[in-house]
Amino acid sequence: MRPEVEQELSHTLLVELLAYQFASPVRWIETQDVILGERATERIVEIGPADTLGGMARRTLASKYEAYDAARSVQRQILCYNKDAKEIYYEADPIDDEPAPAPAPSGGSAPAAPASSAPAAAPAPGPAPAAPAPSAGPAAAVADAPVGAVDILRALVAQKLKKPLGDIPLSKAIKDLVGGKSTLQNEILGDLGKEFGSTPEKPEDTPLDELGASMQATFNGQLGKQSSSLIARMVSSKMPGGFNITAVRKHLETKWGLGSGRQDGVLLLALTNEPAARLGSENDAKSWLDDMSQRYAAQAGITLSTGPAPGEGGSGGGGMMMDPAAIDALTKDQRALFKQQLELFARYLKMDLRAGDKAAVVGKENEAALQAQLDLWNAEHGEFYAAGIEPSFSPLKARVYDSSWNWARQDALSMYYDIIFGRLKAVDREIVSRCILIMNRSNPALLDFMQHHIDHCPTERGETYELAKMLGEQLIDNCRDVLGEAPVYKDVAVPTAPHLTLDARGNMNYEEAPRQSVRKLEHYVREMAEGGKISEYGNRTKVQNDLQRVYRLIRQQHKLSKSSQLEIKQLYSNIVRSLSMNEGQIMPTENGKVNGSAKKAGRNGRVNGAVKQGKIETVPFLHLKRKEQHGWEYSKKLTSIYLDGLEQAARAGVTFQNKNVLMTGAGAGSIGAEVLQGLISGGAKVIVTTSRYSREVTEYYQSMYARFGARGSQLVVVPFNQGSQQDVNALVDYIYDDKKGLGWDLDYIVPFAAIPENGREIDNIDSKSELAHRIMLTNLLRMLGSVKAHKAENGFETRPAQVILPLSPNHGTFGNDGLYAESKLALETLFNRWHSESWGNYLTICGAVIGWTRGTGLMGGNNIVAEGVEKYGVRTFSQQEMAFNLLGLMSPSIVNLCQMEPVFADLNGGLQFLPNLKELMTKLRKDITESSEIRRAVTRETAVENKVVNGEESEALYKNVKVDKRANLKFDF
Repeated sequence: MRPEVEQELSHTLLVELLAYQFASPVRWIETQDVILGERATERIVEIGPADTLGGMARRTLASKYEAYDAARSVQRQILCYNKDAKEIYYEADPIDDEPAPAPAPSGGSAPAAPASSAPAAAPAPGPAPAAPAPSAGPAAAVADAPVGAVDILRALVAQKLKKPLGDIPLSKAIKDLVGGKSTLQNEILGDLGKEFGSTPEKPEDTPLDELGASMQATFNGQLGKQSSSLIARMVSSKMPGGFNITAVRKHLETKWGLGSGRQDGVLLLALTNEPAARLGSENDAKSWLDDMSQRYAAQAGITLSTGPAPGEGGSGGGGMMMDPAAIDALTKDQRALFKQQLELFARYLKMDLRAGDKAAVVGKENEAALQAQLDLWNAEHGEFYAAGIEPSFSPLKARVYDSSWNWARQDALSMYYDIIFGRLKAVDREIVSRCILIMNRSNPALLDFMQHHIDHCPTERGETYELAKMLGEQLIDNCRDVLGEAPVYKDVAVPTAPHLTLDARGNMNYEEAPRQSVRKLEHYVREMAEGGKISEYGNRTKVQNDLQRVYRLIRQQHKLSKSSQLEIKQLYSNIVRSLSMNEGQIMPTENGKVNGSAKKAGRNGRVNGAVKQGKIETVPFLHLKRKEQHGWEYSKKLTSIYLDGLEQAARAGVTFQNKNVLMTGAGAGSIGAEVLQGLISGGAKVIVTTSRYSREVTEYYQSMYARFGARGSQLVVVPFNQGSQQDVNALVDYIYDDKKGLGWDLDYIVPFAAIPENGREIDNIDSKSELAHRIMLTNLLRMLGSVKAHKAENGFETRPAQVILPLSPNHGTFGNDGLYAESKLALETLFNRWHSESWGNYLTICGAVIGWTRGTGLMGGNNIVAEGVEKYGVRTFSQQEMAFNLLGLMSPSIVNLCQMEPVFADLNGGLQFLPNLKELMTKLRKDITESSEIRRAVTRETAVENKVVNGEESEALYKNVKVDKRANLKFDF
């Protein structure tokens, strides 16, 4: 065959083979299932240049067969010929025998005796060897010892209290050391929980030495999560650049001969003696570590010996020693000649030989200046502030949820099968709520979907199928009725009240129980409108209002008409009557006497059959205020508009269709989360921010939208740090950017982002307080300013955004909360700035003084005293109720009011009328705690007595034994 024909045939054959290979399906997944599943192959060898199919097989084993292999005790091998040839052919590496010890060298020049001859006589001693040079190795090693639990415990307490280790006596308990600061105590207990995993009962009352001894039994001798984190933070913030934890430990090992356990001890001691600022150089860091090592040695009772400095040490014992001065003298002329030649060449090439030195000097000066600025910045602002202003916003991480039509199908189908399988047997409020949510997402495709399932429902199978068909038809009719209407937020849940019980063992059981006489939100609105005894409109307020009106009329006396004169006379009579009212008329008693045993008047104004003199007016628990001459005063007119809107929302719902909302601070368990649910169920488009962006957070918002998202609603989740000015500007730019962002124009801004500052009095305003002030005030104002700038740039003057300002009744009342009160109080300046500045056409202000809301991160710890506080006539709120109050402020009637003037909403529930609230809460908490402790003590005493009388095993008869299901594995061998 000719070469050209052979080449052509080869080319054709190659093309056909490649075409066959590319056209044929690989079916590698099925092949793996046969090899690994059906055949249960335990040894697979790939023959080829690379480990390609073997890698795929390993991933398949890890994802599909790992649990299967573990249950059946199957051990598999995936080998590749290219790298596992010895394992494939079972070839083991040869084991080298240990070499025989070398014979001792003999002195003199006598020849060595042959191996077969008898041992020769000991040779005569030769000349004495030279003295060995000093060793160049590390320092003598110190016997290593792991740190104890009490060492870590003491170091953590000292670091939290910012005291030296010597000021923390082991004989005292944590409660004694913190000096009554419960917040600091809780932080220390939290750190111990992170460090040791679990702590004994009541660790705060146990002396440190006893607490450490109790935790030593389960301690593994290694630094835990908390101590490691603190040490890493100390090294990164106080050591010079490049001198990391590895360098620190290496220095301790080479310089002082300390093992890992001793190194941990030095680092724990260093935690309590951190430098005030970042150390300037590596030598400074090593000097500081040497000082810590000496202190540690003094405490541990050990002696340290230093190793040589780097570069020190001589040669071995037999080397010749030369005088360095003689060497310098021999090479001095040569070095001078080389230097002259180098300078000559540099002049010829017009090069500066000292340019590097000069640049190095300038660089060190710049570095020192920058380091001084950085140290100054850290000293002034602190580490928490520095970490809290790092930007985190990224439009690439935005998660958009808008498939309400799809979730509606899933909810409808889930409800359908819940009825069929008997999980839903009666129509209660939960079912009504689910139906409302489905109606909010109704569309023609959903109606066809539901109708198909109802038409094919086999009613002959039983009653549950008949019930599913009947209820399904009703739901279809309701969805068809609201098909062309806007979705609404309507909450049909039962309002709840706080309820605390103490069982016989002294355990506190808190729950949200249905509130008596308030079965739905319509009743709740009426109860809020009525107010209570504590919010009665007093005599002084009446007299002040009447006198103000008289004063305004008297100023216009020169043009009074007869009608005005009659009005003055009538007002004067009212003033006289108000002044003549006494306490008995405000709080009627039997026989007209005020004796402390007054009976409460009924709603009809009668006491013991007698008509009460005068009508007692009350301030509603939820009311609006208007700016008057002497400050913000209760406005009956504005309040009636607000309460009418609430009642309408409770009865028929409120819609937020085609509204764009920016919301911050809507994490799980917060008031903002409940408000967010109401907004998306009303059809709003909401962008919500989170400072803890993660998979869990995005899944939380996804599940919220899946349940509450209405037709036309949209939920956008973005990472955001309100402590960062860059994030504030980037977020607003993203909202208003038509090309790279959302292209929205905001209608509402709900800035609820905040961080707690508990346990900080006036002498402990730290970097966390400054960061909180920046988040809750400074950057909030910047956010509003950025929104105003974008609205002005786009010409949106007729669509102002309503800002729901989160105000607080706490103006320093509670104390120990850093700059929280100052941040909230400063927001009230926006009421005046709305009039005095130029942004009134772009933003409207609605300030909401948020009352006691149970179950939130801020007030959740006070749940146990909420029931006791309500007995004094005030009102606390559930998250559902407070969200309803706030959403009522976003109704059209209040939006229109805000466009005329700023609105001040007092949602405090009468808490402002309760004097000495902090003392009252302290007393209630103390009483509850004492009752709990007494019952626990009685229970323990009874248990001890029962053991003594009836024996140790008598308690087994009264203990609940829980039997858990266990796996029943079967192995086919």
